[in-house]
Amino acid sequence: MLHQPMEPIDSRINPGPGALYAGDAPGRITKVLEENISAVPFAKGVNNHMGSRFTACEREMFEALEIVKGNGLFFVDSLTTNRSKGYKTARKLHIPSAARNIFLDNRLDLPDILNQLRRLKKIALKYGHSIAIGHPFPETARAIGLFLGEDIKHSNIKLVHISSLVLSK
Repeated sequence: MLHQPMEPIDSRINPGPGALYAGDAPGRITKVLEENISAVPFAKGVNNHMGSRFTACEREMFEALEIVKGNGLFFVDSLTTNRSKGYKTARKLHIPSAARNIFLDNRLDLPDILNQLRRLKKIALKYGHSIAIGHPFPETARAIGLFLGEDIKHSNIKLVHISSLVLSK
């Protein structure tokens, strides 16, 4: 997946290279996204990195998601704000899409990450699926390993690729 940097609410935070910003012209959105997609040649989908300001902008999200759709990719809204237009816009454009339920590692603490994984499991049991976003931190990897060994082993829960969830909707 392309983890697409997008402008956060806090302008003091740099979303990183190749970011999209609120107020970007359609041509800039197209150029930046096409460059970023081509940099991840086997990507099947896109999700937003940060983006609480950008994803709340309907026009900008529409422009960005038109590019996602044109490249045959799916979209996962990281939901960094409850004002995000990402998921709803993707659905309007008939793009396979989903929205995350849980952030795993906002706090890099093994017990906290395990707690988030257990919350994720409860959501999956209630709704049939759930989506988490985490990062390749050692603490996150260790928590997932423990969770797989203890919490999922004797349940009917399984981990799947996000593509199987967005493409089945």
